[in-house]
Amino acid sequence: MKTRNDDTEAFIAYLERRAPRALTIAQIAHELGIERYDRKALKAALEDKVAARTLGRSGKTKYYWAPQVREVAPSRGPQGRRRDAREARGAHVPDRVEGRYSRVRAGYGFVEVLGNAAARFHRDILIPSGMEGTAMHGDRVAVEIERFDPATHRSSGRVLSVVESVHERMIGSLESHVRGWRLIPHDERLPLVDILGGVEPGPGDAGAIAVVRLTSPPTPTRAPRGELEQVIGDEDDPEVQFLTVAFEFGLRVEFPEAAVAEAEKLPIDPVASDIEGREDLRDRRFVTIDGADARDFDDALCIETLGETRRVWVAIADVAHYVRPGTALDEEAARRGTSTYFPDRAIPMLPTRLSNELCSLNPDRDRLVVVAEMDYDRLARRIGARFYRAVIRSKARLTYDQVAACLTSGKAVDPNVPMVEDPSLVRDLRAMRELMLELYSRRVAAGALDLDLPEPVVDLSDEGRCVGLRTLERNDAHRIVEELMLEANCAVASYLGDSKVAFPYRIHEPPDPADMDELNEFLVRFGLRIEVEDPVRPRHVQALLDRLRGHRLERVLSRRLLRSLTQAQYSAINSGHFGLAFPTYCHFTSPIRRYPDLLVHRQLARVFDGTAAPAADENEAVEAAAVASSQCERNAMDAERAMLDLKRAELMLQHIGEPEPGTVVSIARFGFFVELDAYPLEGAVRIQEVSDDFYELVESGDAFQGVRTRRVIAVGDRVVVEVTNVSLPRREIDFALLEHTEDESTARHRSSGSNRYAVRTPRGRRRR
Repeated sequence: MKTRNDDTEAFIAYLERRAPRALTIAQIAHELGIERYDRKALKAALEDKVAARTLGRSGKTKYYWAPQVREVAPSRGPQGRRRDAREARGAHVPDRVEGRYSRVRAGYGFVEVLGNAAARFHRDILIPSGMEGTAMHGDRVAVEIERFDPATHRSSGRVLSVVESVHERMIGSLESHVRGWRLIPHDERLPLVDILGGVEPGPGDAGAIAVVRLTSPPTPTRAPRGELEQVIGDEDDPEVQFLTVAFEFGLRVEFPEAAVAEAEKLPIDPVASDIEGREDLRDRRFVTIDGADARDFDDALCIETLGETRRVWVAIADVAHYVRPGTALDEEAARRGTSTYFPDRAIPMLPTRLSNELCSLNPDRDRLVVVAEMDYDRLARRIGARFYRAVIRSKARLTYDQVAACLTSGKAVDPNVPMVEDPSLVRDLRAMRELMLELYSRRVAAGALDLDLPEPVVDLSDEGRCVGLRTLERNDAHRIVEELMLEANCAVASYLGDSKVAFPYRIHEPPDPADMDELNEFLVRFGLRIEVEDPVRPRHVQALLDRLRGHRLERVLSRRLLRSLTQAQYSAINSGHFGLAFPTYCHFTSPIRRYPDLLVHRQLARVFDGTAAPAADENEAVEAAAVASSQCERNAMDAERAMLDLKRAELMLQHIGEPEPGTVVSIARFGFFVELDAYPLEGAVRIQEVSDDFYELVESGDAFQGVRTRRVIAVGDRVVVEVTNVSLPRREIDFALLEHTEDESTARHRSSGSNRYAVRTPRGRRRR
């Protein structure tokens, strides 16, 4: 059938009304109630409008009203491209930015922009295949913006140069070939490395894990080259697994000799000259509350009830007293940016002499601290705050389980957990819980997001191998520490802001309304949606979280919501914290393990001493440190996630061929991911291996549909799968589908006559 001209005009008029939202043809037709149309002819008509710049196109299937969009012709010279790009996007988007390059397996990549420029780039910058220059996955790069779409905030560019490479060394499997040896990185996003020189591999080293030091970067026509440093062993050795992840993410495992030497010169305990001039709080009942396996204690708490008011002391290790600017310790801490935590060990930001001893608030030891002393009225409103240097002596090192037992029945669930016997400490802990509950209620009422997803915990054998996975449920002990740390961070940020000094804010910007639109497209099948305004308000997100509470797919849908939000970062420019609903916020409470906290402590010290410089004089340096710290944080999080995935894969090696029930939690082009009921882990089912029908990805991209049976496989469906393959180097688990039960919301949505599940035929594949 032919598409009528008035159909095309109706589509365009609808897009104008919904601007700047991008919609597929099927979505527009559904909204307009048009059931019969020639999709091919209509697409051609819309493409004509794109060419005439009446419409813009997002990806391959979505269109939006954007007559102002301008595309930069790739044939223009560099000056012309930059000039046209400025005209296309307005004067507010810079020509050149820096960020972290992430390559995908298909060959193209993205650059995540951090710092001041991030406010202008709501989405990562696309780097087409062949435009990455000498950059490798993970490198910090300088990018020239070649195209920017103001309607969707999508942009593309090319890498001008590598600002900082994270690949001084690479780790992978050794392979022998006709021209010698090469390294196959475990991360498929990294190129093969030709080995020229270094240690000579032995005849039995093929397949072993090895480390190569790069001597030259890749070029468009040649692989990177390197020298073999060492062959470290087999992929199932826990020590090799640790080194593999550490090298892959460029983590600094060993401390430089200069930093170690500086740490060793420091005393084990503070000396008299260190304590001089500080407030003496050693008689107060400070306690630390941490996990049972924690080794560094950087915060201690104390509370006192004064009539209808309560006074809380949050004491934080005074790391800045020992780690001074310009020292080897400071340089190394800045390079690491954060501590990285794995199931069996940690890579600390500071040497253990500091992190586990001198700066750790160990019980019954004098320790130097910076204190946030805060007063609260009977309604838990903060009515005063004071900040100063002090010395404390912690009265007890408590664990979360101990405190939780004290606050509930008084009996520990685990008989190995010692009880809190001191009646005074028990009273203090109960007073802290009472205040925590009031603070938490006030924070949520003010708009903070109440999102509490359980964290996975790895159970290890004595050899360090994964023997179990479970989720850690948070209790009131965790919440006491969290709420009081939030209060201290917020109070310090307000104090430093009022003092007009530069410091790294912790910011979390509102999500892009376009991302919320995409989320709604996914949620519609479950009868859910989020209200979208510009800017999006925390209450909109919280309203959805409230509706998800108790939902069968609460965890799955909450994670999908989280991925739609922006990531928090550090910045010298304050833009508030969306998730916490705080107008001003910073990190102050963990200077042992986070470099931005150390910077905040230094600025506090300068305010105390009257030596602080005006913010304008230091904003640039603080912003550079904030950007670097944000990148270190993301890298550490990626490494922690990689190690967790490796341990998940290791566990599944013991369960190959065993049927396990689970839930479909996400859809990809090659298949779908299933989360097991028995363990908090996911594995992939490849769609070509589902043999009861020929399945194709639907137009919306969030489900598969059988060509013959019309059966839909979508998020929320219940399945039974078995493990068929596990790869430790790739940290991947493959499942085979044994049984499938369509989720009732999918069936209802499909039977309603919605064309949401219209199938698109992948290029090069015929229906059959």
